[in-house]
Amino acid sequence: MGWLGKIFGRHTAAQKNRENPVMRATVQKSAEIYAQIPLTEFISEEERSQLSRQLYLEINSICNAADPVATCRERLATAMLKMASYQVLMIPLPPENDPSGLRSQPGITGELKEHLVQLSERNGDLRSEIRKKAETADFDLIWQVVQQSYWKAYWIVETFNAARIALDDFNEAIDWYKPFMHAACANYEHIYRRDLEMPPAFGSEMAQLAANAYSLYTDIILSGATDPDAEWRDYHKDSDIPVPVFTAGSSVSANQPANAVQTDS
Repeated sequence: MGWLGKIFGRHTAAQKNRENPVMRATVQKSAEIYAQIPLTEFISEEERSQLSRQLYLEINSICNAADPVATCRERLATAMLKMASYQVLMIPLPPENDPSGLRSQPGITGELKEHLVQLSERNGDLRSEIRKKAETADFDLIWQVVQQSYWKAYWIVETFNAARIALDDFNEAIDWYKPFMHAACANYEHIYRRDLEMPPAFGSEMAQLAANAYSLYTDIILSGATDPDAEWRDYHKDSDIPVPVFTAGSSVSANQPANAVQTDS
């Protein structure tokens, strides 16, 4: 099972699930993802070991849960919201390439990166994250923290997503993973633009309605809906809420390794 599965002693409770097909598939995919992303540029070997242990135990608890699908969705949703809070800050302005593919979707502009210093002063969560590194910070330090936090969160999200796929909780046509990522990022862009006193990306008349609509996506996922994306779209079919467009078969996971956002500033 590779280094991710070998970091425990032979007598841990987690060892019992090593032959579980969901565990095996998830651990293998998680190791592949780690090898494809630049996380080693931002964390030490000790941090990597701690995070991999945490992930292994999280997947073990999903495998042991009374309802593994529901438990996996809960972990994935929490991790996705965390990742989105950083991902939307990584998306560049045009004409620079956007590997995430989100900038063309409703509510995502790529304008936030240029306002990182101001945002780190106005947004409490981001300010707290920065102050773990230094009391005062310039753009370069803030950008370093954002990248580190994003890639850690990305690895966690993609690991839970691998478990979700192993549990057959996906739609082969148009899956809900990438639309959920978009919804989470659109919500954070709305929050950050409000913090910065910038005009809403959805337009002033639609801003709050759209933000509320995209917030509902998480609730639908956690409700146990068989196809969260179809249910979300059906719920808003008679509204003027702008909806994202994803092609069939393109959204079971994030774009990778194309999603490796540039790490320079």
